[in-house]
Amino acid sequence: MARLLLRLSLPVTAGMLLYSLLSLIDTFFVAKLGPLPFAALTLVIPLQILLVSLSAATGAGLTSLIGRTLGGADVKRADNVAWHGIVISLIYGVLATGLGLYYIDDLLILFGCTPDTFALSREYLQIVLWGSLFTFLPMTLGNIIQGEGNTFWPMVISLLGISLNVIFDPIFIFGWAGIPPLGLNGAAVASVLSQVIITAAIIALVRRKKSYLTWSRAHFQPSLRVIIDIYRVGFPTMIMEVVSVAILALINRTLAGYGYTAVAALGIFLRVRSLAFMPVHGLSQGTMPIAAFAYGARLYDRVKETIVKSCTLALLFTGTAWMILQHQPAWVMQFFSQDPQLTAIGVNCMQLATLFLPLMGPLVILYTVLQAVGQGFSAMWLSLSRQVGFFLPLLLILPRYYGLSGVWLAFSFSEMLSAALALLFLISLWRDLQVRNKLTILMLLRRGYLWQRLKAWLWWQ
Repeated sequence: MARLLLRLSLPVTAGMLLYSLLSLIDTFFVAKLGPLPFAALTLVIPLQILLVSLSAATGAGLTSLIGRTLGGADVKRADNVAWHGIVISLIYGVLATGLGLYYIDDLLILFGCTPDTFALSREYLQIVLWGSLFTFLPMTLGNIIQGEGNTFWPMVISLLGISLNVIFDPIFIFGWAGIPPLGLNGAAVASVLSQVIITAAIIALVRRKKSYLTWSRAHFQPSLRVIIDIYRVGFPTMIMEVVSVAILALINRTLAGYGYTAVAALGIFLRVRSLAFMPVHGLSQGTMPIAAFAYGARLYDRVKETIVKSCTLALLFTGTAWMILQHQPAWVMQFFSQDPQLTAIGVNCMQLATLFLPLMGPLVILYTVLQAVGQGFSAMWLSLSRQVGFFLPLLLILPRYYGLSGVWLAFSFSEMLSAALALLFLISLWRDLQVRNKLTILMLLRRGYLWQRLKAWLWWQ
């Protein structure tokens, strides 16, 4: 099983690391425009995340359901599930463009735009919304391919997209190759153009490289039951993501009171933090199909082995990132800021907001496994507890006593509390898998049994 986990996870983990590094290069180009344009970009991040979240929520349900369906050897139903995902993504794309453009001013005010940043944010967001269809479709197709157990090609397509984005950024932002400089709007044009290209690429890939799915149109039968099954996992994910967007909007509104430089510091921190999580998310992409296949085939001991091995690797990944952000924050900030005030705020942010970062790696894996075994609502409640139960009260209380530092501390303390709560969810899942394995009390009392099992789960072979 270890080899399978590595085979599925390492390519996508390495790819996501490269993806995140390229994304930081993208951030570097935008940061060259100064704190104000970067703050304007940061303020529209919630809406961009909302678009991605809708697709990611549907994608999580698709990956889990297709994995479990193929694990049960029902290819015809898996085809039908995949076609439902395509239709849903097209509907989302049309609605996002129409509703987003109609309510754009209200959305910008809701997400904390100030008079200084409003015009810049509005122009950028208009371009992004016109290209929203090309956000949904490639992500959905990537999730469908992952549901088949193929994590390599979706990662290749993602790397192609971010690579094109990095290439297009300086061309459109600063005006290279005879193209007039577009400033922040150039970053939006670069993003949409790269999404259009990878949409064409992944459609071509699906048509030419078929795996388990046949993609037969005859297998597409519109079914409310299929939609319900997708969103049994996907809807809780959607709720989690929508709440995340709302919380991020509240953070932006809170930081706006400290000036746009604080908002820009948050934007840099979020992108650097994403680099820490990219290896874990790559690992989770390999974990999802393994856990879903094993659960669908009733191999519950394999699900437990997947949890132990994946959490161990996730802890290693986030622990490495924690060491860098705690001990070398100024070195990190120098790549994105030549402004002394922005650098000082960014250093303080990175140190205070990542005190318990290592704990988040295993927590991401737990979310993934809960979704893979069809317990999407458990993952939802765990996520909501972190964001609404812990982070929101801390965000409202700590700044009153610690000012801007209180905003950053809210990240750390909410992660610490949510990790403690996650242990209870893990115990519940473990017990469920034990009951299904019909583990007896006598087996637990047998001398050395638990230690032997732990060594077996951690053994990489």
